Amino acid sequence: MFKSLVSAAALLLTVAISGTPGGAWAAPNSSPWGADYFPNVPLVTQDGKTVMFYDDLMKDKKVLVNFIFALCDQACPLDTAKMAEVQKMLGSRVGRDVFMYSITLDPENDTPEKMKEYAAQFGAGPGWLFLTGKRADIDKIRFKFGDRGKKEEHANTVRVGKVAAGQWMRLPLAADRNLLVAEIDRALDLNWYAGKPPKRFDEAPRQKMPETGQVLFANRCASCHTFGKGAHLGPDLKGVTSRRDRDWVIRYLAAADKMRANKDPIALDLAKSWKVLMPNLALTRNDVTDLMTYIEAQDRSKPDAMQVSAPAAAGVEKSGASAHDHHQHHHGGEHK
Repeated sequence: MFKSLVSAAALLLTVAISGTPGGAWAAPNSSPWGADYFPNVPLVTQDGKTVMFYDDLMKDKKVLVNFIFALCDQACPLDTAKMAEVQKMLGSRVGRDVFMYSITLDPENDTPEKMKEYAAQFGAGPGWLFLTGKRADIDKIRFKFGDRGKKEEHANTVRVGKVAAGQWMRLPLAADRNLLVAEIDRALDLNWYAGKPPKRFDEAPRQKMPETGQVLFANRCASCHTFGKGAHLGPDLKGVTSRRDRDWVIRYLAAADKMRANKDPIALDLAKSWKVLMPNLALTRNDVTDLMTYIEAQDRSKPDAMQVSAPAAAGVEKSGASAHDHHQHHHGGEHK
């Protein structure tokens, strides 16, 4: 089910960027996305090196491109954490077979020094550049990638491209990391998946349908947190419901940024302890309920998962139209 959702989103987003109503991988006979399409404007890497966008970064390469705000406390940290997972899963192919570019939409504040600091927070390695430059030049680039609204409402997607072939697609960075990398692999022929499929149908492993809270954790939390496997970009969450008051955890899940703004001492202490601030996850009331239930179920000291009470979840957005439409977000994370 989830793979079909990701593939459907990829198809829709591919049509959006290319205007081509055909298959997700089809390029026009004479692709327009070459040297005459992409602006060959100068950008500056996190190391202070000036590069030309088309000649140095795009020409004849397979690329992953996304847009960020280094000072964002909404979805950007989650997107960058997901890109970090993609880099880790692709391994040595990054910088050799595929190149990753995160381009700031806030060049007035995101200097090369700030971008270098931001890249280090997420453990960016070789082959992943964080780029800044002049406002006019960056606007030209994002316009060509179909991002033509207000920069504060940019799409939370990664552009996946085989530049020489003129084949492009966009994938939502809120997708499951395994499916996201599988789609990237399928688009770019990276031979990432080396597993051997079963020869017989009855030999195939039986997959258990994940609970809603498990899916939320995988897509919104797992890039930074683990249960019992050690700290990552955020602390290990094993026993978190024993360490923290339950209502505090619920409020923190609902709006970590507001708790920092209100000078909550624990939230401020966490902000000092971890490089990556926990952003506002834009969870609905039902999302908080499902996520809290899943977190509690992982805590061995509380084997019986409990439901979030209505009073505890007060102030959290009620279910309906979800606040976290993962295709775009508004700009105005620390961890649990």
